[in-house]
Amino acid sequence: MPVRRKLGEAVVARPARHAFLRIRDFLALVDHGVRERMGPRAYRSWETRQRFGYVQYWKGEHWLHYECWVQRKTQRLEIGLHFEGDRDRSYAAAGLLAEHAIEVAAAAGPEYELEEWTPTWARLHRAFPAPSLTEDLAADAAARVVALIHGMEPLLAKVGLR
Repeated sequence: MPVRRKLGEAVVARPARHAFLRIRDFLALVDHGVRERMGPRAYRSWETRQRFGYVQYWKGEHWLHYECWVQRKTQRLEIGLHFEGDRDRSYAAAGLLAEHAIEVAAAAGPEYELEEWTPTWARLHRAFPAPSLTEDLAADAAARVVALIHGMEPLLAKVGLR
């Protein structure tokens, strides 16, 4: 711990400022950034949940949600639209987006990938290197989550998923 001392005073220890955040603190900053970028009125229309290594956003049913997920082992950060219902529902939703691949690329960005994820789930996602969790990365992640929401919501409505 660095030590600061003024003339005539006892030695006072001051904790060092850590540039790297714990996962829960990082995700709280992401959520704060999402709330600020969406605005309080729009943000209130969404449900959110922060657990362990992720924060999720959804309207209506939770099986279809946006997610910011910290993957500690691989030091990556994923931002995506997840379809986590039963197999038929999840794959049907992903299939609808696949039929509109050009519009998805325009709405989300060409770097987002639509894939079968598990035997029952699918996702539209992008992963970023995250060797350390910082305030700057949290701000960037929040901006990307909001951009994905704003880009994809009109398309989800168009294809009947909203």
